[in-house]
Amino acid sequence: MKHILIAEDSEIEGMILERALKSAGYQVTRAHDGQQALEQYLLTQKFDLLITDISMPGLSGIELIWHAREKNVLPPTIVLTSNKSEEASLKSLEIGALDHLTKPYNLPLILAKVKIVLGRQ
Repeated sequence: MKHILIAEDSEIEGMILERALKSAGYQVTRAHDGQQALEQYLLTQKFDLLITDISMPGLSGIELIWHAREKNVLPPTIVLTSNKSEEASLKSLEIGALDHLTKPYNLPLILAKVKIVLGRQ
């Protein structure tokens, strides 16, 4: 079973995404911010995929990706953000994300992207 880490500070959005991924047959772990995602999960466990919000308190999604990459613990990553700017999309892709989706997101689209990313492994 593929294991996905979600880093999302919105309790509602995190819960919706977690339920959808679990219903699709994935094992899911949730972190409520980037710091928790890095220290409690990425440094101690192996994940098949990271789904992260960009704007989070403490360690942002961009900083999370950067630190995880520097520590060689960055799994394939999909970024979710409410920032619709092309610059935000390019920045996340430049530092290592495989995809960038804007909120509000379409759950069937996210599930399809997750399936594609995990199928590449």
